Amino acid sequence: MFNLMKKDKEKDGARKEKKEKKEKKERMSAAELKSLEEMSMRRGFFNLNRASKRDSKTRLEISNPIPIKVASGSDLHLTDIDSDSNRGSVILDSGHLSTASSSDDLKVDDGNFKGSVLQRAAKFGSLAKQNSQMIVKRFSFSQKSRDESTSETSTPSEHSAAPSPQVEVRTLETQLTKQGLGHPHTPSTASLRTRVPELVGKRFPADLRLPAVVPPQPPAPRQLELQRRNTGDFGFSLRRTTMLDRGPDGQVYRRVVHFAEPGAGTKDLALGLVPGDRLVEINGKNVENKSRDEIVEMIRQSGETVQLKVQPILELSELSRCWLRGGQGTRRAAWDAKTEEQIAAEEAWYETEKVWLVHKDGFSLGDQLRPGEGSPLPEGKVKVKLDHDGTVLEVEEDDVEKANPPSCDRAEDLASLLYLNESSVLHTLRQRYGGNLLHTYAGPTMVIINPLSSPSMYSEKVMHMFKGCRREDTSPHIYAVAQAAYRSMLMSRQDQAIVLLGASGSGKTTNCQHLIQYLATIAGSTGKVFSAEKWQALYTILEAFGNSSTGMNGNATRFSQIISLDFDQAGQVASASVQTLLLEKLRVAKRPANEATFNVFYYLLACSDSALRTELHFNHLAENNVFGIVPLSKAEEKQKATQQFNKLQAAMKVMGISSDEQKAFWLILGAIYHLGAAGATKVLISLLYSPAGRKQFARHEWAQKAAYLLGCSLEELSSSIFKHQPKSTLQRSTSFRQGPDDPPLGDGGTGPKLTALECLEGMAAGLYSELFTLLISLLNRALKSSQHSVCSVTVVDTPGAQNPELAGQSRGATFEELCHNYAQERLQQLFHQRTFARELERYKEENIELPLADAEPGSSDSVAAVDQSSHQALVRSLARTDEARGLLWLLEEEALQPGGNEDTLLERLFSYYGPQEGGKKGHNPLLPSDKPRHFLLGHSSGTNWVEYDATGWLQHVKHNPASQNASVLLQESQKKVISSLFAGRGGSALVLSGSVAGLEGGSQLALRRATSMRKTFTTGVAAVKKKSLCIQIKLQVDALIDSIKKSKLHFVQCFLPKAAGGGGDPRAVPCRRVSGSELELPAEHCEAGLMQLDVPLLRAQLRGSRLLDALRMYRQG
Repeated sequence: MFNLMKKDKEKDGARKEKKEKKEKKERMSAAELKSLEEMSMRRGFFNLNRASKRDSKTRLEISNPIPIKVASGSDLHLTDIDSDSNRGSVILDSGHLSTASSSDDLKVDDGNFKGSVLQRAAKFGSLAKQNSQMIVKRFSFSQKSRDESTSETSTPSEHSAAPSPQVEVRTLETQLTKQGLGHPHTPSTASLRTRVPELVGKRFPADLRLPAVVPPQPPAPRQLELQRRNTGDFGFSLRRTTMLDRGPDGQVYRRVVHFAEPGAGTKDLALGLVPGDRLVEINGKNVENKSRDEIVEMIRQSGETVQLKVQPILELSELSRCWLRGGQGTRRAAWDAKTEEQIAAEEAWYETEKVWLVHKDGFSLGDQLRPGEGSPLPEGKVKVKLDHDGTVLEVEEDDVEKANPPSCDRAEDLASLLYLNESSVLHTLRQRYGGNLLHTYAGPTMVIINPLSSPSMYSEKVMHMFKGCRREDTSPHIYAVAQAAYRSMLMSRQDQAIVLLGASGSGKTTNCQHLIQYLATIAGSTGKVFSAEKWQALYTILEAFGNSSTGMNGNATRFSQIISLDFDQAGQVASASVQTLLLEKLRVAKRPANEATFNVFYYLLACSDSALRTELHFNHLAENNVFGIVPLSKAEEKQKATQQFNKLQAAMKVMGISSDEQKAFWLILGAIYHLGAAGATKVLISLLYSPAGRKQFARHEWAQKAAYLLGCSLEELSSSIFKHQPKSTLQRSTSFRQGPDDPPLGDGGTGPKLTALECLEGMAAGLYSELFTLLISLLNRALKSSQHSVCSVTVVDTPGAQNPELAGQSRGATFEELCHNYAQERLQQLFHQRTFARELERYKEENIELPLADAEPGSSDSVAAVDQSSHQALVRSLARTDEARGLLWLLEEEALQPGGNEDTLLERLFSYYGPQEGGKKGHNPLLPSDKPRHFLLGHSSGTNWVEYDATGWLQHVKHNPASQNASVLLQESQKKVISSLFAGRGGSALVLSGSVAGLEGGSQLALRRATSMRKTFTTGVAAVKKKSLCIQIKLQVDALIDSIKKSKLHFVQCFLPKAAGGGGDPRAVPCRRVSGSELELPAEHCEAGLMQLDVPLLRAQLRGSRLLDALRMYRQG
């Protein structure tokens, strides 16, 4: 008894001593620390290389972030480590101190330490000893602690072999503050904001204002006297439109104006009228407030002559001057001689050293003061006196930039600025935008700021003003780009390519439409193979099937397109073709909240054809739809959608798509809708037969309707979706081959474990992908020709850069948005390589030194973080290596790895591209987020930080057999209108199915482009990885780049004026882009913000485009 009491007393004493040691925070000895480190390394604390699934008990499981608790004190301790004798290794959460953990922010003197994960962990251990940084970790391996202890921000991984234990890390508050220690996935909000770099974050103790937008002086009115012709008219036509105008008080107004323009499409200088001439007076009477009928009557009552007073609108004022002067090199010499007042003003400007003070909200004009005698300024400091209030500030030299004289405020070409810097370029763009001058030359590049209202500068008559002109003889306009490419093609017989770049909503697709419209109108076509009417029909169809409403754009393009026009020896269009890639096919079934599906579904649900509605079973629509496809509720929205559907049918008829072929489209779209109404569920049945349960439709009556429309039985449809075995043909045509006795994929087999809803979504996405591919094939059928073609002009339009934060959304960006951002950045990289890097290499080869501050080509770290491949890319292996790879490659590896999950994916991604030990701040493409499974990627050289939500990404990149079964289901449909269209579309085309559509080829040049694209998918890495869904993303962009890199490139940089969202309501009818004549505003007085710019946003876009580098190189010659 006394022995028991003695033992209890000894235990209590040991506990007390242990507690006192912990409270005093005694340091562990060096031997204890070394022993602990050796034990942790031996037990695999930092070993991320997993073995096969059978070794899961002895491998490291990484699942969720650790809760980090900050404790004050001067030292850290490693104590109280309990291990479970039944386990061979310690299981850690993903927040352990590995490559993607807090150790990434420690500074070392060796520069960037980029070794293996194991080496970096060992490096952290040595740093811990050097800095006396010791960590307290408590590992509780009891079943109770595993079940009860969870982090506030962590959720158990669905792929974990066992629940993760509770891990507590105590670290120094001072260390967290100085070195930013913390898990990359769960830092505090405050630390997150300080870590995301700002372009310009400085503020000054003064009233800083942007310079006022000074409207340009309107061109002087012209008095014309026109003679009546033999035909009874005066040779001009009237055009009525609604436009925005800025009054003398700076307010923006809506005005209804009438244009008096030349009747013929050729230059008629004797007439004296030019497109864009606003009619002011007729026979001395003002007609600005009169109706069209009154104006026509006044002209009719005129005698043999009529007196007109016209004035060009601001939008076309530069073009009007160019037209009236006959286009004699207007950009090479000044139009008018300078007056004495102008010369005196410029001399006074140069005497005072005018500068821009750069601050967070933009830039302010001021005078740089010279230091007085006896009172020198500190080194690197200058004094600036602000213009608007006279405040004197002492600022850093880097905070000021040289300002140009007022004569450069609305310069047509940014390369002509006396001082070329960021603020001066922004000031010129802002002044031009305030005067409705949306286009600006930037050397060989065109810069366009998308107007929030549709201007009246696009018409066939304006097109003819550019016909035959040289680039230096025309004012900035999107038609000038098309004319330059067309003229260059005729002169050099070299293929041309026009690439549109910019953020979502910046107007790329609208400008693409203008480019093709110009080429079709000016060049003409032999045999009407391609005309302006056909292009309008093609655009209408693509807009219906490929556009939708998003948070950033009310009519956003959700696919990339390559439109090629092939020209014959005479310069006429001989044939045309369109290729599409990166279609968001999953949008039909799943998309971000408050965003819409593709436009065509709303059009079809609103169709007024009663016979068609009856055939599609649309007379009674479902109350719920798991795909979120709902009919429009407002009467005016239904009316607009009905009109759009009628227009779509007419456009398909123009493109030669017969009524039976159209019917097949409506049947498949209707089936997709009914599949969403049917839903999916999983029911439990006898454990003797299927312990996992059976997947089936939730509402069979709607599934029966879908099966009827697709021309198959309900059993065949259900088997195709849930069991993945519709018919014997499927097993021969898909990559998921099974034996006769193998269990169905997804139901206990070896295939991907998919939920019932994911199977249903896969079928819907597969059906829509097949339908879209067929659509592109039918469109190319109408555009092909056997005529001989010499060279081509290609226009590339991709979805713009996506950032939900700009639309005011709190969600993380999706995998599809990552793909679009990646494609945009690859094209931006091509722009920088062609306009700067390649020219710089030429100078270096010839040993010519350039006076450029930063003459380095640079590479895009964010592109590497997405697509960088390893030397083992050709080896299809499940083994993980320490060689850096991009996100797409890591996705493939984790998808193939048993137990792989998004947490492990991000751990590995951060180990390669996250903040490095001793690395320079602001140079990391990846930053952590305060949300689980979120990360920030710095696109466009770190000027556009997008937060992504990686939840569920592994399921995106896994093969969904139901999606692949869609093609067989359509090929073997009992409805002839469907099976006849899809029969014979298998075979070798399956490799590119769902990737690049429109590779059939019609003309000789189209076949050559298709062969080049196929080569991209069948050589090198592509030969091995062609079936990898995530690697296909890279291959598609490679094919896009390869198709244009041999052409002479013309770039159009489209800038977004504001960060306002453009739509996103799934119930709102997706409206097409309207012309200026159709624009209607609610009141005469409009918001002045329509003509203002978000300067910080514009600065980010300008810096991200690296346009200044291209301009500086262009000025070097």
